[in-house]
Amino acid sequence: MTMLPASGAAATSPYLVSIGNIHASQEWVVTPSGSWPTGTVNVTTQDQTATTTHTPAWAIVMVILFIWVFFLSLLFLLAKEIRITGFVNVTIWGPNGQSYTENVPIWNTEQRLDTFQRVTYLQGVIGYQRARQS
Repeated sequence: MTMLPASGAAATSPYLVSIGNIHASQEWVVTPSGSWPTGTVNVTTQDQTATTTHTPAWAIVMVILFIWVFFLSLLFLLAKEIRITGFVNVTIWGPNGQSYTENVPIWNTEQRLDTFQRVTYLQGVIGYQRARQS
């Protein structure tokens, strides 16, 4: 299924960035709820992730196996595993109060960083279009 910009004409350039169901070319931002010219939208993010640390199961197993041989095996308990869960809300605010919010699920640090880099890139494209229009 292809989505056409609001004017009904096909997009003249390929998508430069995609964030979930939000796609942006040089001229258009396309979402499931509508399409808007790139220079007329605003993008906001809200970080809804939680970071927790856990002792991994392998460390507990190693302590149990080697506790009788070597008391330094307790150092295995210092091993920590960082888990990130949650999502990042990416909201596109179009003209006339229209908006679309995409919840991007996050499972690790790299995904979280990638999502914020994509939003930053989209904000740069929007800024470039606004500068060209003025």
